[in-house]
Amino acid sequence: MLKRGVLLFLVITVVGFNSCESDFSLNGDYQIQPVVFGLLDHRQDVHMIKITKAFLGDGDNLTYAQNPDSNYFEKVEAEIVEFKNDVATGRSWTLTDTIVTNKSEDGLFYAPEQKAYVFYESALDSTAEYELTVIINDGAHVVTGKTTLIPEFKITGTVTNPSYKIQFAPNTVNEDADYDNWTFTVSEGLHAARYNYKYTFRWTETYSDMSTASFSATRNNGDVFQSSPDKPGQHGASFAGLDFYQFVADAIVQDPDVIQRKMDGLDLQIAIAHDDLNQFMEVSQPVTGIAQVQPEFTNLTGGRGLFSSRIIFKMNNFNLNPASVKELCTGLYTGGLLFCSDYPEHASETWYCP
Repeated sequence: MLKRGVLLFLVITVVGFNSCESDFSLNGDYQIQPVVFGLLDHRQDVHMIKITKAFLGDGDNLTYAQNPDSNYFEKVEAEIVEFKNDVATGRSWTLTDTIVTNKSEDGLFYAPEQKAYVFYESALDSTAEYELTVIINDGAHVVTGKTTLIPEFKITGTVTNPSYKIQFAPNTVNEDADYDNWTFTVSEGLHAARYNYKYTFRWTETYSDMSTASFSATRNNGDVFQSSPDKPGQHGASFAGLDFYQFVADAIVQDPDVIQRKMDGLDLQIAIAHDDLNQFMEVSQPVTGIAQVQPEFTNLTGGRGLFSSRIIFKMNNFNLNPASVKELCTGLYTGGLLFCSDYPEHASETWYCP
């Protein structure tokens, strides 16, 4: 799966003043600053590193941000070497440049095409350490960084059974307190610090002319933090049934041409951040204090940015249990949305759709 590269730019402003002339520049001498950002995921087979430079000019820096030449180096040589117990294993990868063509055009920087550096490997060792070396313009700049990966993470319990169905509601719901929670246990990963939970609800609509269209909506269930990256334990993931039905009701746009809706499935995504990535995310939050001093975190030598790891874990095509499907079709929040069920248990119901 091709992962989108993550773009990081730094704008350095240095105040300079020449008292002997009436014209002056707000910018001092510009020093090139490499900016590197890369996240390894041993569950993926394509790995991207973004390698750019900071830029500075006397004009509008937002204009420079739209110019790729302000961000790219002329020559980049990059390599990743695998280590175990501080000894090179003999495995290494040379990165090659590629063009990402689907960067959103809504941001401040040039799009939709952007250059990134990539290597391909489907069997990174989650217990190994990886060292990145970037040589820029024949040695004018050298950037290095190391990262561990995130071993040991897994989901345990009945949720991993292929026949498992989510229970968001009992057979009878009279008030909000009656809804159930979907819970399961997560065995935390070594070196991990933050877990973000999302699910995507998918459904198909049938219209009065018998045409159909499929849709999806994603709910962010928030973050859970690991108490000790070096001593992983367990924590419980929980998704509230009340939130699910309210979310579905808010996500669906009423359409008088719809004669039927049917749930296609629910997909789970857990994004796990390495401790270094978590620290980078924390210091990158907007500054709200009076001093307005922005802290900085990098684990690189010779440049700024981050070389770390994460896991994007997905389990797709969950279904609801019969009671939860009944609530989707007839319940307090979604009963008017024309959902129907193809479960044999509901064959005698008016909202049955084989």
